[in-house]
Amino acid sequence: MVGGRLCYRSYFIHSIVLLLWVCLHYVETSSGKRVIHTKVGDTVELSSGLPTKGVTAATWRYGGITVAEKDEGVSKDSPFKDRSELNPEDFTLTVRKLTLQDSGDFIFVSEVNDEQRPSVTITLQVHEPITKQPVIKINSTWEACNESCKVLLECSATGDVSYKWTVGKQTLTGPRQQYIIREQDGETNVTCTVSNYVSEKSAFQTVKCSKDHSHRKETGMWRVTEVLNTM
Repeated sequence: MVGGRLCYRSYFIHSIVLLLWVCLHYVETSSGKRVIHTKVGDTVELSSGLPTKGVTAATWRYGGITVAEKDEGVSKDSPFKDRSELNPEDFTLTVRKLTLQDSGDFIFVSEVNDEQRPSVTITLQVHEPITKQPVIKINSTWEACNESCKVLLECSATGDVSYKWTVGKQTLTGPRQQYIIREQDGETNVTCTVSNYVSEKSAFQTVKCSKDHSHRKETGMWRVTEVLNTM
């Protein structure tokens, strides 16, 4: 580092925050097709949302297989036969102990007075909760011309996650960012949050730019926030 060092001390604060949502699962609706996001081990209730009066036939299909029918209940060929049930009143299909392999399209086909209605497709996306904290790496260069530090921030995590940085009062996205910190800024809080549809984890650091201090890093604790979905 030229002319000085960026000194910073890092810490992680451990906390668990439970977020209560209006719905049991995170649900998207687009072009008449519903998507439900949930996590491994959860129970999901799949409802067509259609009126039940006068229904003479009702079938749930998954991957080309009939998994449940109005008069037969759960099919013996269903991959969920030991952990699912069909409500005979409203034809809601309940699937328990979800796995990643359960992700896919569930199609509800029905008839009213022996006339077929439009089918309903529900896409189920089962996600693995984030299990490891993100890792923050910082590389910095002292800029003598304007007495500031050019800081390169990198956050890494496993799995398919989204990255969000909070640097001071700014919010940035992506696994890598560049930021300028000046001596007069004092301590600047840096947070990297990685998230998917069902969980998130954050790592915290406090950084300070100074040409008179050495580059220092301390390990600490981490925070995990798990999104609990309610319907």
